[in-house]
Amino acid sequence: MRIQILALALLVPAVALANGYDVPNVNPRDLAMVSSGLAAPADAGAAYSNPAAMARLGPGLSLSLAGSVLILNTSWSDTTGTLSPSTASTKFKPVPPVSLFGMYGFKVAGYDAAVGAGLNVIAGGNVFWPDDWAGRGRIITVDRKIYAGYLSGAFAPSQYVRVGVQAVYYYGTEYLKQGIQPFPDAYGELSTKGGALAPAFSVDVTPSDRLSFAADFKYLGKMNLKGDGHFVVPAGIAAASCVPGSTSPWCVQDQGVTHELTYPSVLNVGAAYHATRQLLVSATYTYNWYEVYKEDVFVGSKGANIPVPRNYGNGQTYRLGAEYDASDRLQLRAGVERDVSGLKTSTYSPTLPDASSWCGAVGAGFNLSPGMQLSATVFHAWFDRVTATGTEAFPGTYKTDVWIGSVGLSWRPGAR
Repeated sequence: MRIQILALALLVPAVALANGYDVPNVNPRDLAMVSSGLAAPADAGAAYSNPAAMARLGPGLSLSLAGSVLILNTSWSDTTGTLSPSTASTKFKPVPPVSLFGMYGFKVAGYDAAVGAGLNVIAGGNVFWPDDWAGRGRIITVDRKIYAGYLSGAFAPSQYVRVGVQAVYYYGTEYLKQGIQPFPDAYGELSTKGGALAPAFSVDVTPSDRLSFAADFKYLGKMNLKGDGHFVVPAGIAAASCVPGSTSPWCVQDQGVTHELTYPSVLNVGAAYHATRQLLVSATYTYNWYEVYKEDVFVGSKGANIPVPRNYGNGQTYRLGAEYDASDRLQLRAGVERDVSGLKTSTYSPTLPDASSWCGAVGAGFNLSPGMQLSATVFHAWFDRVTATGTEAFPGTYKTDVWIGSVGLSWRPGAR
Protein backbone atom coordinates (compact mmCIF):
# COMPACT_ATOMS: atom_id res chain seq x y z
CA MET A 1 0.00 0.00 0.00
CA ARG A 2 1.39 3.39 -0.97
CA ILE A 3 1.25 5.86 1.93
CA GLN A 4 0.47 9.47 1.02
CA ILE A 5 2.76 11.41 3.37
CA LEU A 6 2.41 15.16 3.94
CA ALA A 7 3.91 17.35 1.20
CA LEU A 8 4.31 20.66 2.97
CA ALA A 9 4.83 22.39 -0.35
CA LEU A 10 1.18 21.75 -1.12
CA LEU A 11 0.34 23.86 1.89
CA VAL A 12 2.33 26.85 0.77
CA PRO A 13 -0.06 28.04 -1.98
CA ALA A 14 -2.67 29.59 0.25
CA VAL A 15 -5.19 32.36 -0.03
CA ALA A 16 -2.77 35.26 -0.23
CA LEU A 17 -1.74 35.10 -3.88
CA ALA A 18 -4.94 34.99 -5.84
CA ASN A 19 -6.21 37.92 -7.85
CA GLY A 20 -9.79 37.19 -6.81
CA TYR A 21 -8.76 36.84 -3.18
CA ASP A 22 -6.61 39.82 -2.36
CA VAL A 23 -8.13 41.52 0.65
CA PRO A 24 -9.86 44.71 -0.56
CA ASN A 25 -9.05 48.07 1.00
CA VAL A 26 -11.41 47.99 4.03
CA ASN A 27 -11.43 51.76 4.60
CA PRO A 28 -15.26 52.15 4.52
CA ARG A 29 -15.29 54.91 1.90
CA ASP A 30 -12.87 53.07 -0.38
CA LEU A 31 -14.63 49.74 0.15
CA ALA A 32 -18.05 51.22 -0.68
CA MET A 33 -16.65 52.59 -3.95
CA VAL A 34 -14.75 49.27 -4.57
CA SER A 35 -11.43 51.18 -4.51
CA SER A 36 -12.46 53.14 -7.61
CA GLY A 37 -11.72 56.48 -5.89
CA LEU A 38 -7.96 56.46 -6.51
CA ALA A 39 -8.20 59.96 -8.01
CA ALA A 40 -10.74 61.20 -5.44
CA PRO A 41 -9.15 60.97 -1.96
CA ALA A 42 -11.03 62.32 1.03
CA ASP A 43 -9.05 61.31 4.13
CA ALA A 44 -5.78 59.90 5.44
CA GLY A 45 -6.47 56.61 3.64
CA ALA A 46 -4.66 58.28 0.72
CA ALA A 47 -1.43 57.45 2.60
CA TYR A 48 -2.04 53.89 1.35
CA SER A 49 -3.91 54.11 -1.93
CA ASN A 50 -2.49 57.29 -3.52
CA PRO A 51 0.26 58.97 -1.46
CA ALA A 52 0.68 61.84 -3.95
CA ALA A 53 -2.88 62.98 -3.25
CA MET A 54 -2.02 63.73 0.39
CA ALA A 55 -0.56 67.02 -0.84
CA ARG A 56 -4.02 68.26 -1.87
CA LEU A 57 -5.94 67.34 1.30
CA GLY A 58 -4.93 70.47 3.16
CA PRO A 59 -2.69 71.30 6.13
CA GLY A 60 -2.73 69.70 9.55
CA LEU A 61 -3.42 66.27 10.98
CA SER A 62 -5.86 63.76 9.46
CA LEU A 63 -6.72 60.27 10.71
CA SER A 64 -8.59 57.35 9.13
CA LEU A 65 -9.23 54.37 11.41
CA ALA A 66 -11.32 51.36 10.35
CA GLY A 67 -12.01 47.76 11.29
CA SER A 68 -13.86 45.06 9.41
CA VAL A 69 -15.09 41.48 9.42
CA LEU A 70 -14.38 39.25 6.41
CA ILE A 71 -16.33 36.01 5.93
CA LEU A 72 -15.30 33.47 3.29
CA ASN A 73 -17.31 30.42 2.31
CA THR A 74 -16.25 27.83 -0.27
CA SER A 75 -18.35 24.83 -1.28
CA TRP A 76 -16.81 21.82 -3.03
CA SER A 77 -18.42 18.91 -4.86
CA ASP A 78 -16.80 15.80 -6.35
CA THR A 79 -16.73 15.48 -10.15
CA THR A 80 -15.22 11.99 -10.33
CA GLY A 81 -17.91 9.95 -8.58
CA THR A 82 -15.22 8.22 -6.51
CA LEU A 83 -14.66 10.47 -3.48
CA SER A 84 -16.46 10.25 -0.16
CA PRO A 85 -17.93 12.37 1.25
CA SER A 86 -18.75 13.88 -2.14
CA THR A 87 -19.43 17.42 -0.87
CA ALA A 88 -17.93 19.77 1.71
CA SER A 89 -18.02 23.41 2.79
CA THR A 90 -15.52 25.48 4.72
CA LYS A 91 -16.25 26.28 8.36
CA PHE A 92 -17.49 29.68 9.54
CA LYS A 93 -14.31 31.49 10.63
CA PRO A 94 -14.46 35.31 10.26
CA VAL A 95 -11.24 37.32 10.07
CA PRO A 96 -10.80 41.02 11.07
CA PRO A 97 -8.75 43.07 8.55
CA VAL A 98 -7.97 46.63 9.66
CA SER A 99 -7.07 49.90 7.93
CA LEU A 100 -5.26 52.42 10.19
CA PHE A 101 -3.74 55.56 8.65
CA GLY A 102 -2.64 59.06 9.60
CA MET A 103 -1.16 61.99 7.68
CA TYR A 104 0.02 65.54 8.23
CA GLY A 105 -0.06 68.30 5.60
CA PHE A 106 2.26 71.33 5.62
CA LYS A 107 4.12 73.82 3.41
CA VAL A 108 7.69 73.58 2.13
CA ALA A 109 8.97 76.88 0.66
CA GLY A 110 5.37 77.74 -0.19
CA TYR A 111 4.61 74.38 -1.82
CA ASP A 112 2.08 71.86 -0.49
CA ALA A 113 3.56 68.70 1.04
CA ALA A 114 2.52 65.91 3.38
CA VAL A 115 3.73 62.81 5.19
CA GLY A 116 1.69 59.78 6.18
CA ALA A 117 1.92 56.35 7.75
CA GLY A 118 -0.25 53.38 8.58
CA LEU A 119 -0.94 49.70 8.16
CA ASN A 120 -3.51 47.28 6.77
CA VAL A 121 -3.97 43.63 5.83
CA ILE A 122 -3.33 43.56 2.10
CA ALA A 123 -3.85 39.85 1.43
CA GLY A 124 -4.64 36.55 3.08
CA GLY A 125 -7.49 35.10 5.05
CA ASN A 126 -8.35 31.61 6.08
CA VAL A 127 -9.70 28.29 4.79
CA PHE A 128 -10.96 25.80 7.38
CA TRP A 129 -12.14 22.57 5.76
CA PRO A 130 -13.73 19.80 7.88
CA ASP A 131 -11.16 17.44 9.40
CA ASP A 132 -12.70 14.43 7.63
CA TRP A 133 -13.47 15.86 4.17
CA ALA A 134 -12.29 13.97 1.06
CA GLY A 135 -9.50 16.45 0.37
CA ARG A 136 -7.88 16.34 3.82
CA GLY A 137 -4.75 14.89 2.21
CA ARG A 138 -4.39 18.17 0.31
CA ILE A 139 -5.40 20.66 3.02
CA ILE A 140 -7.37 21.02 6.25
CA THR A 141 -6.53 24.53 7.47
CA VAL A 142 -4.98 27.67 5.98
CA ASP A 143 -4.63 30.79 8.13
CA ARG A 144 -2.46 33.30 6.32
CA LYS A 145 -2.22 37.07 6.60
CA ILE A 146 0.04 39.52 4.79
CA TYR A 147 0.26 42.75 6.74
CA ALA A 148 1.64 45.90 5.12
CA GLY A 149 3.09 48.96 6.83
CA TYR A 150 3.54 52.23 4.93
CA LEU A 151 5.65 55.37 5.25
CA SER A 152 4.51 57.88 2.62
CA GLY A 153 5.52 61.34 1.43
CA ALA A 154 3.97 63.80 -1.05
CA PHE A 155 5.02 67.04 -2.72
CA ALA A 156 3.16 69.39 -5.09
CA PRO A 157 5.53 71.15 -7.53
CA SER A 158 2.48 72.97 -8.97
CA GLN A 159 -1.17 73.49 -8.15
CA TYR A 160 -2.12 70.85 -10.73
CA VAL A 161 0.42 68.07 -10.15
CA ARG A 162 1.53 66.16 -7.07
CA VAL A 163 4.02 63.29 -6.72
CA GLY A 164 4.36 60.70 -3.98
CA VAL A 165 6.86 58.13 -2.77
CA GLN A 166 6.32 55.28 -0.36
CA ALA A 167 8.24 52.61 1.53
CA VAL A 168 6.15 49.45 2.03
CA TYR A 169 7.02 46.68 4.45
CA TYR A 170 5.20 43.40 3.77
CA TYR A 171 5.02 40.91 6.64
CA GLY A 172 3.51 37.47 6.20
CA THR A 173 2.34 35.02 8.87
CA GLU A 174 0.78 31.65 8.24
CA TYR A 175 -0.41 28.48 9.88
CA LEU A 176 -1.23 25.50 7.66
CA LYS A 177 -2.45 21.98 8.48
CA GLN A 178 -2.73 18.98 6.16
CA GLY A 179 -3.88 15.41 6.76
CA ILE A 180 -1.67 12.40 6.09
CA GLN A 181 -3.42 9.63 4.17
CA PRO A 182 -4.51 6.94 4.83
CA PHE A 183 -4.26 7.61 8.58
CA PRO A 184 -7.40 9.44 9.84
CA ASP A 185 -5.70 11.01 12.87
CA ALA A 186 -2.32 11.81 11.28
CA TYR A 187 -1.41 15.30 10.12
CA GLY A 188 1.37 17.78 9.58
CA GLU A 189 1.34 21.48 10.39
CA LEU A 190 3.48 24.42 9.38
CA SER A 191 3.94 27.83 11.01
CA THR A 192 6.16 30.49 9.40
CA LYS A 193 6.64 34.25 9.24
CA GLY A 194 8.85 36.83 7.56
CA GLY A 195 8.90 40.16 5.73
CA ALA A 196 10.26 42.27 2.87
CA LEU A 197 10.70 45.97 2.04
CA ALA A 198 9.50 47.42 -1.29
CA PRO A 199 9.14 50.88 -2.91
CA ALA A 200 6.04 52.55 -4.37
CA PHE A 201 5.43 55.68 -6.46
CA SER A 202 2.37 57.75 -7.33
CA VAL A 203 1.23 60.81 -9.25
CA ASP A 204 -1.93 62.91 -8.84
CA VAL A 205 -3.16 65.39 -11.46
CA THR A 206 -6.09 67.84 -11.25
CA PRO A 207 -6.51 69.77 -14.52
CA SER A 208 -9.73 71.35 -13.19
CA ASP A 209 -11.84 71.52 -10.06
CA ARG A 210 -14.15 68.82 -11.44
CA LEU A 211 -11.70 66.37 -13.06
CA SER A 212 -8.74 64.45 -11.60
CA PHE A 213 -6.42 61.61 -12.59
CA ALA A 214 -4.05 59.42 -10.57
CA ALA A 215 -1.66 56.49 -10.87
CA ASP A 216 -0.02 54.39 -8.15
CA PHE A 217 2.59 51.65 -8.61
CA LYS A 218 3.68 49.35 -5.80
CA TYR A 219 6.69 47.14 -6.51
CA LEU A 220 6.73 43.49 -5.52
CA GLY A 221 7.97 42.28 -2.15
CA LYS A 222 9.79 38.95 -1.76
CA MET A 223 9.24 37.66 1.77
CA ASN A 224 11.55 34.99 3.14
CA LEU A 225 9.36 33.08 5.57
CA LYS A 226 10.92 30.85 8.21
CA GLY A 227 9.42 28.59 10.83
CA ASP A 228 8.81 25.02 11.89
CA GLY A 229 7.04 21.92 10.65
CA HIS A 230 5.41 19.52 13.14
CA PHE A 231 4.07 16.03 12.39
CA VAL A 232 1.72 13.62 14.13
CA VAL A 233 2.16 10.25 12.41
CA PRO A 234 2.00 6.53 13.31
CA ALA A 235 5.00 5.08 15.12
CA GLY A 236 7.81 4.19 12.75
CA ILE A 237 6.56 6.18 9.77
CA ALA A 238 8.52 9.36 10.55
CA ALA A 239 11.79 7.56 11.17
CA ALA A 240 11.44 5.32 8.11
CA SER A 241 10.70 8.24 5.80
CA CYS A 242 13.93 10.08 6.68
CA VAL A 243 16.53 7.36 6.11
CA PRO A 244 18.54 6.56 2.96
CA GLY A 245 16.71 4.10 0.71
CA SER A 246 13.24 5.08 1.94
CA THR A 247 10.46 4.91 -0.69
CA SER A 248 8.73 7.93 0.86
CA PRO A 249 9.41 11.19 -1.08
CA TRP A 250 9.04 13.34 2.04
CA CYS A 251 10.72 13.42 5.41
CA VAL A 252 7.99 13.81 8.04
CA GLN A 253 10.12 14.32 11.10
CA ASP A 254 9.79 17.70 12.87
CA GLN A 255 12.09 20.15 11.10
CA GLY A 256 12.71 23.78 10.26
CA VAL A 257 11.02 25.09 7.10
CA THR A 258 11.60 28.00 4.73
CA HIS A 259 10.05 29.30 1.56
CA GLU A 260 9.97 32.49 -0.50
CA LEU A 261 6.57 34.15 -0.82
CA THR A 262 6.24 37.03 -3.30
CA TYR A 263 3.52 39.66 -3.13
CA PRO A 264 3.35 40.88 -6.75
CA SER A 265 3.69 44.35 -8.22
CA VAL A 266 0.42 46.27 -8.60
CA LEU A 267 -0.49 49.22 -10.86
CA ASN A 268 -3.62 51.33 -10.31
CA VAL A 269 -4.73 54.01 -12.78
CA GLY A 270 -7.86 56.05 -12.07
CA ALA A 271 -10.00 59.07 -12.88
CA ALA A 272 -12.72 60.95 -11.01
CA TYR A 273 -15.30 63.48 -12.18
CA HIS A 274 -17.72 65.70 -10.28
CA ALA A 275 -20.75 65.35 -12.54
CA THR A 276 -22.64 67.77 -10.29
CA ARG A 277 -21.86 69.53 -7.04
CA GLN A 278 -23.41 66.60 -5.16
CA LEU A 279 -22.35 63.65 -7.38
CA LEU A 280 -18.84 62.21 -7.75
CA VAL A 281 -18.19 59.41 -10.26
CA SER A 282 -14.91 57.46 -10.21
CA ALA A 283 -13.24 54.64 -12.13
CA THR A 284 -9.99 52.73 -11.61
CA TYR A 285 -8.16 49.99 -13.52
CA THR A 286 -5.88 47.61 -11.61
CA TYR A 287 -3.19 45.35 -13.11
CA ASN A 288 -1.52 42.65 -10.97
CA TRP A 289 1.71 40.97 -12.06
CA TYR A 290 0.79 37.48 -10.84
CA GLU A 291 3.02 35.92 -13.47
CA VAL A 292 5.63 35.80 -10.68
CA TYR A 293 3.50 33.07 -9.07
CA LYS A 294 4.84 30.12 -11.07
CA GLU A 295 5.48 27.78 -8.17
CA ASP A 296 5.87 27.45 -4.43
CA VAL A 297 8.91 25.66 -3.06
CA PHE A 298 9.10 24.13 0.40
CA VAL A 299 12.58 23.54 1.80
CA GLY A 300 13.01 21.51 4.98
CA SER A 301 16.07 21.42 7.20
CA LYS A 302 16.15 17.62 6.97
CA GLY A 303 16.32 17.36 3.21
CA ALA A 304 12.86 18.03 1.78
CA ASN A 305 12.87 20.24 -1.35
CA ILE A 306 9.60 20.04 -3.25
CA PRO A 307 8.44 22.48 -5.98
CA VAL A 308 4.70 22.81 -6.58
CA PRO A 309 3.59 24.40 -9.89
CA ARG A 310 0.99 27.18 -9.80
CA ASN A 311 1.54 28.85 -13.20
CA TYR A 312 -0.56 31.94 -12.56
CA GLY A 313 -1.04 34.58 -15.24
CA ASN A 314 -1.44 38.29 -14.62
CA GLY A 315 -4.75 39.58 -13.26
CA GLN A 316 -6.77 42.74 -13.74
CA THR A 317 -9.71 44.52 -12.14
CA TYR A 318 -12.21 47.06 -13.50
CA ARG A 319 -13.79 49.34 -10.86
CA LEU A 320 -16.62 51.88 -11.00
CA GLY A 321 -18.00 53.85 -8.05
CA ALA A 322 -20.07 56.88 -7.05
CA GLU A 323 -20.56 59.13 -4.04
CA TYR A 324 -23.61 61.35 -3.54
CA ASP A 325 -24.02 64.15 -1.00
CA ALA A 326 -27.58 63.54 0.12
CA SER A 327 -27.35 66.40 2.65
CA ASP A 328 -24.78 68.50 4.46
CA ARG A 329 -24.22 65.60 6.87
CA LEU A 330 -24.96 62.42 4.86
CA GLN A 331 -23.03 60.86 1.97
CA LEU A 332 -24.22 57.76 0.08
CA ARG A 333 -21.77 55.51 -1.78
CA ALA A 334 -21.86 52.48 -4.08
CA GLY A 335 -19.57 50.58 -6.43
CA VAL A 336 -19.24 47.55 -8.70
CA GLU A 337 -16.17 45.75 -10.03
CA ARG A 338 -15.11 42.82 -12.19
CA ASP A 339 -12.03 40.98 -10.97
CA VAL A 340 -10.30 38.76 -13.57
CA SER A 341 -8.03 36.17 -11.96
CA GLY A 342 -4.89 34.68 -13.48
CA LEU A 343 -5.56 31.20 -12.04
CA LYS A 344 -5.04 27.97 -13.99
CA THR A 345 -7.62 25.20 -13.46
CA SER A 346 -4.91 22.60 -14.18
CA THR A 347 -3.17 23.49 -10.89
CA TYR A 348 -6.26 24.53 -8.89
CA SER A 349 -6.15 23.61 -5.20
CA PRO A 350 -8.52 23.74 -2.20
CA THR A 351 -5.74 25.66 -0.44
CA LEU A 352 -6.49 28.53 -2.80
CA PRO A 353 -10.25 29.08 -3.40
CA ASP A 354 -9.71 31.66 -6.12
CA ALA A 355 -11.76 32.64 -9.18
CA SER A 356 -12.71 35.62 -11.26
CA SER A 357 -15.51 37.48 -9.52
CA TRP A 358 -18.16 40.18 -9.58
CA CYS A 359 -18.16 42.47 -6.54
CA GLY A 360 -20.62 45.07 -5.31
CA ALA A 361 -20.77 47.38 -2.31
CA VAL A 362 -22.97 50.01 -0.67
CA GLY A 363 -22.11 52.38 2.15
CA ALA A 364 -22.73 55.71 3.81
CA GLY A 365 -20.88 58.38 5.75
CA PHE A 366 -22.41 60.61 8.43
CA ASN A 367 -20.75 63.78 9.71
CA LEU A 368 -20.84 63.63 13.50
CA SER A 369 -19.25 67.07 13.80
CA PRO A 370 -17.05 69.34 11.67
CA GLY A 371 -14.06 67.27 10.59
CA MET A 372 -15.37 63.96 11.97
CA GLN A 373 -17.24 61.37 9.89
CA LEU A 374 -18.51 57.91 10.80
CA SER A 375 -18.75 55.54 7.81
CA ALA A 376 -20.00 51.98 7.25
CA THR A 377 -20.02 49.63 4.25
CA VAL A 378 -21.20 46.18 3.19
CA PHE A 379 -19.25 44.43 0.39
CA HIS A 380 -20.05 41.14 -1.39
CA ALA A 381 -17.99 39.18 -3.94
CA TRP A 382 -19.57 36.45 -6.11
CA PHE A 383 -16.80 34.16 -7.37
CA ASP A 384 -17.27 32.28 -10.62
CA ARG A 385 -17.72 28.52 -10.32
CA VAL A 386 -14.43 26.72 -11.04
CA THR A 387 -13.91 23.06 -12.01
CA ALA A 388 -10.39 21.77 -11.43
CA THR A 389 -8.72 19.99 -14.36
CA GLY A 390 -5.50 18.04 -14.85
CA THR A 391 -3.64 15.50 -12.74
CA GLU A 392 -1.97 18.09 -10.47
CA ALA A 393 -5.28 19.62 -9.30
CA PHE A 394 -7.57 18.20 -6.63
CA PRO A 395 -10.69 17.18 -8.63
CA GLY A 396 -13.99 18.87 -8.04
CA THR A 397 -16.06 21.99 -8.55
CA TYR A 398 -15.57 25.00 -6.26
CA LYS A 399 -17.88 27.97 -5.54
CA THR A 400 -16.80 30.81 -3.24
CA ASP A 401 -18.54 33.84 -1.76
CA VAL A 402 -17.01 36.61 0.35
CA TRP A 403 -18.76 39.14 2.59
CA ILE A 404 -17.06 42.11 4.25
CA GLY A 405 -18.55 44.57 6.72
CA SER A 406 -16.52 47.67 7.57
CA VAL A 407 -16.92 50.55 10.04
CA GLY A 408 -14.53 53.46 10.41
CA LEU A 409 -13.94 56.98 11.64
CA SER A 410 -12.16 59.76 9.75
CA TRP A 411 -11.09 62.82 11.74
CA ARG A 412 -9.40 66.11 10.96
CA PRO A 413 -8.89 68.04 14.23
CA GLY A 414 -9.71 71.72 13.96
CA ALA A 415 -11.68 71.41 10.70
CA ARG A 416 -14.65 73.73 10.29
